[in-house]
Order: sequence, then structure tokens, then C-alpha cells
Amino acid sequence: MEKKKTIITYIILGILIIGVIALGVTYAYWILTRKQEGTNIVKTTCLNVTIEEEQDNILLERAQPILDEEGLKLKPFKFKVKNNCEDYAEYTINLEMLSETNLKSEFVKIALNEKGDKGVPTNLKEYEEYKDLKISGTKEGRTLKTSKLKPSEEKEYELRIWIDEDVTIEDDTMNKTYKSKIIVEIKNTDKPYTESILNGTDPVLDGRLIPITINEENGQVTRADETKKWYSYAEQKWANAVILRNGVEDPGPNEPIEESDIESYFVWIPRYRYEIFTTEADMNTGTVSDKTKIINIEFENKDEAVKSGTKMGQWLTHPAFTSFNTNGIWVGKFETGYDGAESAITAQVNPANEAAAIEAANKVIIKPNVYSWREIQVAKAYTVGRHYEATLNSHMMKNTEWGAIAYLSQSVYGSHQSVRINNSSSYLTGYAAKNEPTTGYTGTNELCSAHQEACNEYGGATPGSDGEYNTNYFNKESVAASTTNNYTGVYDMSGGAWEYVMASIDDNSTGDGKTGKLSVGRNNIYNSGFNGKLTCPECNDDGVDHNITKLTNRINLPRDERFYDKYDYSTSNTTYNLGILGDATKEMGPFQSIVYGTQSRYVSSWYDDESSFVNSYSPWFERGGAYHSGSAGGVFAFGRDNGRVAGALGFRLVLAF
Repeated sequence: MEKKKTIITYIILGILIIGVIALGVTYAYWILTRKQEGTNIVKTTCLNVTIEEEQDNILLERAQPILDEEGLKLKPFKFKVKNNCEDYAEYTINLEMLSETNLKSEFVKIALNEKGDKGVPTNLKEYEEYKDLKISGTKEGRTLKTSKLKPSEEKEYELRIWIDEDVTIEDDTMNKTYKSKIIVEIKNTDKPYTESILNGTDPVLDGRLIPITINEENGQVTRADETKKWYSYAEQKWANAVILRNGVEDPGPNEPIEESDIESYFVWIPRYRYEIFTTEADMNTGTVSDKTKIINIEFENKDEAVKSGTKMGQWLTHPAFTSFNTNGIWVGKFETGYDGAESAITAQVNPANEAAAIEAANKVIIKPNVYSWREIQVAKAYTVGRHYEATLNSHMMKNTEWGAIAYLSQSVYGSHQSVRINNSSSYLTGYAAKNEPTTGYTGTNELCSAHQEACNEYGGATPGSDGEYNTNYFNKESVAASTTNNYTGVYDMSGGAWEYVMASIDDNSTGDGKTGKLSVGRNNIYNSGFNGKLTCPECNDDGVDHNITKLTNRINLPRDERFYDKYDYSTSNTTYNLGILGDATKEMGPFQSIVYGTQSRYVSSWYDDESSFVNSYSPWFERGGAYHSGSAGGVFAFGRDNGRVAGALGFRLVLAF
């Protein structure tokens, strides 16, 4: 097929002229906008892009640096991209800064979103820069979005621009000009492979994500041909993609990708609804019995009516997808690693402050056989996640997103069986125990060769080599630790390190348990590093007075509710009824306290996975278990901590766009 390409150019967005008003240290910004007259339409034989104006597309009078939430309320510039042919089309939305611009990108905030979705404020410099400028005389180009259109599909976008709230009078911004134009580039593409059973929730690729296939014998990666079958959820083969290291070019379809060229692996979790499978009576303590079953799932695209069931037998659209209104999410295939770490100890990094955490985002690596990034406060992990791939809505995994993986794994589209534990005491990602543990954590290494009926063995290894009790990712036997029982699934969901998720209880500052604000931790020593109220400052276990009720001068809690899950305030670790449907907590009941050796643990009726609910003493959720958790670790395991740094606690990332 002959490829046709059209470049749509010269849509003037606005001119920002910055000046000073001499009122002490008070100053203001002026933004002038050129109005576009008429409607611009550029056509090829079957493609067109329509730019529709609304008078004075972007107009801020007497403007100054503003908060992101104020920027999102600005009147947007709107334009449409429409595909009028029978083939798929690929398009790129770029922004080019004209030669008159002398205001640095770092001082400009933008939000680009599809109509109906909420824009994500992003610093312009965080978008990928490109050199193939389309407008003569332009000095800088940034790619805002790359996506595809189905035949006859139309998308409408809204763009808002403002001055970053962090700009101060000390910054080099006075009497500067910012002038830019939008460029839309669109071309025909061959129709990508889709799977009918997914009902339109096929994987969405954008920006740096490269689709891959994985060799079933050795885990080696090949760049997928998107027009050919490269995934099949009907066959428990989930779609995988990678982000390549900076400077590594996309090798093109069917070409091998060297492991050293890969920065991160991601797995696509398609949007679905599920049939609620637990009675309200079982969502509490009682007597543990085997309640495991295949969870009924139907894939549901975002254009369908949301299902809102609340009781057994009713259907519920999984909440992991409704918060971002996406057709799916890309989840980190492995626990997040620390790039360059040469030991488990050197992968324990807690950045000093928010600025250091933002800088540390470039140390993210999501690969097998690397050391898991641990001993990091929740606030720092959240900041790292948000700045990893901000334009793709990268973020620290939420509890509901963990649940979405767990339920898909337990459906006919996943392994629907116990996922083998990663029992690497070296905290290496992608490892699998050689033997299935038969008991939970006992405090000792219980060898299966000695007593199979009550074994829980674990041990270390060197990266890429099998250990005495475990196998590395590139050994085919590691697929026992995958959510699909093959190489396409998600790893480290059982064991490895406990993983903090972005989920905490209400801070209960009004006493009703529902203030709308997250608890930031237990006390001024054991906390997440966020600013906010502590839920148990009087809870001391070290003889030191920690009675400070609120943290300040740390990192602000996120304002955007899409990036966290909040639970009602509680003082008990067994208030399972406060769980969220779909998060793989309360639906795993009944729950019971079980003693392993001298260790007592609450476990669920699903694979005897550990089940300790968040409370005022330890308000932050952790998932999956640690390398020594034995049968108590698993996809459905959940525990609690206070958001602190801890050697056994890591985190995982998600992309949602």
C-alpha cells in the first residue's frame, strides 16, 4: 500500500509577552493572542484534519503564574482529527516554537486532552523534542501526542497553555515572548491486528512504547509487526511493549531487540467488567475455606455504558479503568528497579526531597534480573512515578490497578491458578521459586526436600543466574511466576519485595472518617513523606515522643484523585468491609488468623494469601508479599505499613492514557 502523508501546519495558538509591573515585588504576565479567522480544512483522498476555531482561542488578560487547577479551567483551543477512509491512520500532534520565542519551555505548562477527558498539566520541556521541524525558522519542536485513528473515527482535542505556577521573579522570564503553532501530521497505515474478543480494548501504543513478542523458550524479545498477530488474550498471551533506552532507535517490525537496549517492559491490561463473585457475608472475618474460582470477565470499551453493580451476580466495570476513562492500562511487567544498582543494598534509595525524586525518575528501570528499588518513602515513589513518563500519565500503581491485574489473571484469560512466588532474597526481579511453598512465613528457611508438607524455602542469586532455590527470568521455568503461566504475563506479583501502592486511609480530621484527605502516616518518624495529617501520632513503639499531628515542608499530596485510592478511616486491621470492589481485598474473604510455626498471620480464602487491612497505625497498603512470605505471599496478598522507608518495600509503575 502506498503511504500517504499530510502535514497540517500553521495554526497559531498564542503569543505570551511577559512584562513587569513596578509594584514592589509584585509582577504580572501579559498574554496576547492572534485570532484565527475561519475554519482550516486540509484533505487528502481519504484523510482530513479539521481545525475549528472559537473566538480568541487562548486568551488570558493580565495573566500571571497560576496553579494547575486554574490552568485547567482556561478556555481551550479546540481542534479535530478525523479519518474518512477505510484504512487506519496514524497521526502526531506537535508544537513548534517560532523564532520570536525567547521564553524557555521550562516556564510553560500545557494540558492536551481529548474532549471529555481531564487534561494532565505537564511542563512543556517534559515532552520529547524533535529536530525535523516543519515550519521554516522555528527553533524548537515538541511532540505532544502520537496515536491512531480507526476508519471513520474522529477525535476532538482541547489545548490549554499557561505560565507554570512555580515561576518566580528571580527566573529569567521578564519581557520574554512565547509564540507557537500546532502541527498535525497524519498518514495512512496498514490496519493493525485486533482481537475480536477484546471488543475494541486492544492495546494503545503512544510515544515511546514499542510493541514486542517474547520467545516462548528463552524470553528473548522481537519487535512486533502490529499488522500481524502479536497477542491473544483468548490464548492467555497478553500484549507486551517496551520503552527503549535513550538514543536507541526502533529497529522496525520483526527485528530482534537486545536486552541491553531495553529500559522498561510493560503489559497491557484491557478494560473489562467483571461479575461480582462474593457475598457480603464473606467480606469479613470467619473461617477460611477454599473460595477460589474463575472470575467472569467481559471486555468493555470506554464508549459502552459503565456497569455499576454492587452485589454478588451483578456486573461492575472495573474501577481501574474508569478513573482515567481508558480502554486499558500499561502496567510494569516487573517491580521497579534502580538503574545501575550492582547489589540489593545499592538499590535502596530514598531521594532527599521532591527535587531529588524528580531527578531520580531517570533511574527507573523495569526489567528482569535487576535489583528491585526499595527503601523509598511513598511520597518519593509517587514523585518518581509521575515524572517517569509524564505525558503518558505514568504513576505509582494504585490498589485498584493491582486488583485489575489479579482478577484478569484469575479469569480464563490468565493462568487462573496460584502464581509462584519470587523467593529471591537478593531482591532480583523476574525470579521464580523452584518449588511451590506449602506454608506461610515461619521465620526460618524451611526446605521442601526436608518436609514438603510445610516448606518455605528462599535464597539469593546473582543477576541472570539460577539460585539454589530459584530460577531466573530467562530460564523457561520462571513462567510459573507469571500471571499467565507464560512469558507474556506480569511478574513479581507474588513475593520479591512487598510493593507499596498509592492507597491510604482517610485522615479522619473531622472525626467522621470521611474528610477526603489521605492519611500521610503514623507519626513524624513513620510516615510517607507527604504533607498532611498523621493518624496515630501517639502510637509509639520505640519509647520516643512522636506526638506531632501534621507534617509540613515535605511533598504535597496529589490533588488529582485519579492517581490514588482512598479508604475510610479505621483503627482495626480487619475492617475488610471497607475495601473497594475490584481491588482484590474484601472480595477474597472470609479471613482468619493462622499460625505458621510461631508466626500469626491473617489470611484470605484465596490461596491462603496474607490479608492485613490498613488502619490508623499503618495506613498505607502494600501488595504481593516478600520473598520469604511462602504461601502467604501471592497476587491476592495485601498488607499495611506507614509509608516509611523499609528494606522489604518497593513499588510498581503504570501508564494510563
